[in-house]
Amino acid sequence: MRSRKPSQAPVPPDPAERPPAADLDSIREAALRMLERRRRSRSELARRLREKGHDPPAIETVLDRLAEVGLVDDVDYARAWLRERWGRKAAGRRRLEQELRGRGISSEAIAEARAALETEVGPMDEIAAARRVIEQAARRHARLDPRARRQRVYALLARRGFDGDVIRQALEIPEEAAPEE
Repeated sequence: MRSRKPSQAPVPPDPAERPPAADLDSIREAALRMLERRRRSRSELARRLREKGHDPPAIETVLDRLAEVGLVDDVDYARAWLRERWGRKAAGRRRLEQELRGRGISSEAIAEARAALETEVGPMDEIAAARRVIEQAARRHARLDPRARRQRVYALLARRGFDGDVIRQALEIPEEAAPEE
């Protein structure tokens, strides 16, 4: 019969095990230099600092402090990133959120950022974005029969991150007649 180990409360770090202040200063300076150039997510900063050979526990200490003073904020990063990409890049919400998750942003931070952005600029019109993609692809697929054209456009929109309901609604809107010359 195995004996159970008693659960132990977390032991506070020994002051002798804390990184020296000089290390924390050099990590902080490196992080601030990176943030000077452009906005970065917490996970990107941590990865870049680890690549430079800094100690992971010390990196977390510095990033915690930078987050406390507002210099590292994943929600703000995601909001700014979505704001920039939404109007410029014809992609669906799912794809944009997937790209943010690839940058190390949590789903909760993405949802909070999207909500904040929608209160600033209004709801995102995915159908209009999907229509832009359809119009861009119209010439490429003009010679195909209607069924094949619809299948190709549907697949293109799905790859761009639009969900099925948005794609169907965008495809139901009749193509506008081309202006005559």
